[in-house]
Amino acid sequence: MEYRILGKSDLNVSVIGYGAWGIGGEPFWKTEGEENSIRSIEKAFDLGINFYDTAPVYGFGYSEELLGKVLHSKRKEVIIATKCGLRWENEEIKAIEKKATKESISEEIDLSLQRLRTEYIDLYQVHWPDENTPIEETMDTLLRIQKAGKVRYIGISNYSVEQMKESLKYGQIVSLQPMYSMLERDIEKEILPFCIENNIGIICYSPLASGVLTGKYDENTRFEDWRGQDIIGHFTGDEFVSHIKKVKEITKIAQKHGKTTAQLAINWLLRQKGVTTVLVGVKNPDQVKQNIGAVGWDISDDDLNNISDILEERSC
Repeated sequence: MEYRILGKSDLNVSVIGYGAWGIGGEPFWKTEGEENSIRSIEKAFDLGINFYDTAPVYGFGYSEELLGKVLHSKRKEVIIATKCGLRWENEEIKAIEKKATKESISEEIDLSLQRLRTEYIDLYQVHWPDENTPIEETMDTLLRIQKAGKVRYIGISNYSVEQMKESLKYGQIVSLQPMYSMLERDIEKEILPFCIENNIGIICYSPLASGVLTGKYDENTRFEDWRGQDIIGHFTGDEFVSHIKKVKEITKIAQKHGKTTAQLAINWLLRQKGVTTVLVGVKNPDQVKQNIGAVGWDISDDDLNNISDILEERSC
């Protein structure tokens, strides 16, 4: 396993991170059962993954509880990241709302500490910006709980450049967690350069485009989970067909290297300037082992150029 320092922190995180959204289960994902989820966490630890990212909303507390169950005996050897700023009144996707107020965050941190069976969070992130709450209020609250020792470092997720600039007026943020993959590259325009300039570590989520970059789907696939609701527009219609066309070409390059499409997609991401770690969700121990295969090999310059052509649709 390879490790990199996250932003202006002393967190030396594995370049493959354990993304714990999937093990949260319903209403977002179907799991392969609690035993397989637990074994996947244990396998990740055994293979050198030390960075575990979760959030209260993942399974409405269940994901945090599972990580706490497995990792509390290994606490000094792992780096745990969780989030705040999303609340719910009932366990339905439509019931989730952004809420990054002083009162909400002050309550959330204690609930997360309890579920994770720990006295501190290594990296505490605002899950989504709350446009109805001043960033100053959110940051002041985070700095207060950091001073109290409940949080080591502060991060943000899904923030724009302007929102990051505003946050930096009040305190240090060491990381940004954006959606970033071969098929979702919007951050390359403004967000990635800003983070590089300000030494804000990039934690990529959805590096496999929620499964599309595994290569196991085709144009006729219809999703029965949240992807079928087309929340972000990548899983239905012409855009989905275009993605599948690109993935088929990328798969050919992966096969040349004796790698899976997913391994190539992760390796490519780790080569992008500014990226610190890539969060990959898993359902079982075998998937953890497959993810590790993304590290420790090189993509040739010719293949990198071919990938750029494919992604720009010049050869599709």
